Amino acid sequence: MIAIGAPLLAALALLAAGCGDDETTTVSSTPTAPSGGLSVRVEPPSSAPGATVMASVRNDTGEQFTYGAAYELEREVDGGFEQVDLPSRPVIEIAYVAPPGEIGPPVEVELPADLEPGTYRVVLLRDVPEVGDLAGEFEVTDG
Repeated sequence: MIAIGAPLLAALALLAAGCGDDETTTVSSTPTAPSGGLSVRVEPPSSAPGATVMASVRNDTGEQFTYGAAYELEREVDGGFEQVDLPSRPVIEIAYVAPPGEIGPPVEVELPADLEPGTYRVVLLRDVPEVGDLAGEFEVTDG
């Protein structure tokens, strides 16, 4: 079964709650193409700064997949992705379930009002076996 345990979800929630306080920048070049049967759908695919988008896990595996409400936001820069500093925010400790062959419940992603136009991605989980970063891309347009 592909699942993220409660202790890991709690750790991810605590980690995500601290996001935005760190001044470091990381760049990731992990592709966001669906692999391993899991992908992230972001709706709407284009949005303005300050809006809310919904990120849902599409599970095309034969096993149930569990994820949480925590997320990270990254912006495409020079062919890679750079982490966006997000303000501190509470993250509920909940387990969302994407049954086999279905789409799981959406995670609400609040976009900062000061985002510049460009390609972004929502990262729901890092280092998922056979997938890498479980992330979905979307565009931020001029408000």
